[in-house]
Amino acid sequence: MKRPQIRAVLVAVLLVAALRPDIMAAGLNPIGQQRQFFFDDAIVETLENTRRKLNPALKLADNPVIKRDKPWEGPDMRLAWVIFDQRMGKFRMRYSSGVFRAAGRDEKGDVIVKGEYDEEAAKRVVCEAFSDDGVNWVKPELGLVEFEGSTANNILPDSALYYYLFEDLHDPDPAKRYKAQVRTGTFDGDGMTYEMYYSADAYTWTAFGGNPIIDTGTQHGRWGPSDFMGWDPIRETYATHMENNFHMHSPTHHRRSIGRAESPDMINWTEPETIIVVDDEDYPDTEFYHFPAIAHEGWYMGFLWIFSTTNTQHEPHFAFSRDGINYDRTYREPIIRRGDNGRFDAVSVYANRPIIHGDEVLCYYTGTNWRSPEQLVVLGDKAEAKIGLAKLPLDGFVSLEGARHEFSRVTTRTFTFEGEKLELNLQAALQQWGAEPCEVKVEILNGRHAPIEGFAFDDADTLSTTAVDHVVTWRGGDADVSALAGQSIRLKIHFKNAKLYTFQFR
Repeated sequence: MKRPQIRAVLVAVLLVAALRPDIMAAGLNPIGQQRQFFFDDAIVETLENTRRKLNPALKLADNPVIKRDKPWEGPDMRLAWVIFDQRMGKFRMRYSSGVFRAAGRDEKGDVIVKGEYDEEAAKRVVCEAFSDDGVNWVKPELGLVEFEGSTANNILPDSALYYYLFEDLHDPDPAKRYKAQVRTGTFDGDGMTYEMYYSADAYTWTAFGGNPIIDTGTQHGRWGPSDFMGWDPIRETYATHMENNFHMHSPTHHRRSIGRAESPDMINWTEPETIIVVDDEDYPDTEFYHFPAIAHEGWYMGFLWIFSTTNTQHEPHFAFSRDGINYDRTYREPIIRRGDNGRFDAVSVYANRPIIHGDEVLCYYTGTNWRSPEQLVVLGDKAEAKIGLAKLPLDGFVSLEGARHEFSRVTTRTFTFEGEKLELNLQAALQQWGAEPCEVKVEILNGRHAPIEGFAFDDADTLSTTAVDHVVTWRGGDADVSALAGQSIRLKIHFKNAKLYTFQFR
């Protein structure tokens, strides 16, 4: 930088200091009480004797989480929608059930798929289930649809919508608590529309009077798999992600990619803009099929469906962003792994958006042992799809891994905070036959890397157990850091035999 430029910058800083001392007092990096993750280097200055690790979600040993135990349920059971319903105070799921089978070949030699756009597809049912804990599900007798002379079942009528559905906690109107979108248009046709419906209970729906809310006119093809994430509290808008090349009908981009569109009111939508595309680090057969995502603690986090076209497989990868537009794909491995050969999820894992609930992240998915009609021929009546659940500890997507004998260390960049105490989310290593006792100590440094009196390494009390909200203490149990609030500080966390997930001031 030239001297005149330096002089101009200094003058600007002095003017700001004189006119707005509140801004200067906030420091260069005010984090307030925002939770801090170790996904990238945004808050990290240095790492010593440690590396970041993606933590694959742990599947339930008793998967599938929804059992096929009713006469109206077929071997192909797929997740349509699952949330923790805030109105009801319980988990709520809608799933479809039917059958897919190979039924010979047509005159061109292509496999005829029974269950796709035929009389078998018309028999497919959509059902509802509820759960208090997200693991043990009850199939209620809804009394809405007759099956073999009885309405004692959990089948939903066609009028109870189940795709492109979300609970809208932003809309103050209780009659519009749930919103659903109905799409028209085909992969090979011209034009696509979305119509919006709203409901107080997700059973009885009212059409929006100004439908359609999205109309692509004569554009050839339509959006691929889409996810209406609802209200985005970070960008303060409604948003949807979609496969954005009109199912490979884009004139310039013939590999599936992910786009985003936004709306202030769920009625007036922007044109989708492509935000995630394949790059040189991807295999040449990689395409992006779907992107269910959430906004959480100031970040966007989602499960990017990787479609390997040569291997005819799907698996979700973890992607994250601070602004919802520029996504980081550092961790190019499955966040939910496909099952072993013979398992229901051996070929494809279609992940739902993650659900943050209590001290866990619940990752529901549809797993299948087939993707191509040719696989249906081989599998015969063993072709299946089922609904699985995998879990992570709260905010446990990515961790810093501690060493066994010597301390690992992470030193943060300088920041200012608000609050009275510091909390760490960490997981202690299991003992015996490998790890040694967990030991975590936190040092607080000033902007020049010097320990602050009373918060040095020797002052720090040791944390040695797993917890999502460990309160850090010094000097035999003192957790009060309020005297440092507003000052520019940095943390130096020393840890071994532990995984670090996040830190947060409160």
